[in-house]
Amino acid sequence: MRESNLQAKCIDYLKFKKIYYINIHGSGWGAKGAPDLIACINGKFVAFEFKVGNNEMQPEQRLHKKRIEANKGLHYCPRSVGEFIEIIKKNDRRRQL
Repeated sequence: MRESNLQAKCIDYLKFKKIYYINIHGSGWGAKGAPDLIACINGKFVAFEFKVGNNEMQPEQRLHKKRIEANKGLHYCPRSVGEFIEIIKKNDRRRQL
């Protein structure tokens, strides 16, 4: 599976759950290494950098992760839809009450 396909399936899940998100498109205008997706889950800032196979985060992506976490945000690098769903469930306590 390509990273773009993984991201699309995860976006479908967020839409289904009615969770607010922003899909960050890489371009010359955006911040280099910005996460692929940013969501607000139960009041939490949660960023996602999607990777598949042996792909690893680039130095700029690791820098964004470090900055997000330093500001009490959450940053994840899911490699499958199942892993993504588990992250959402873990952070979305209001849907579990």
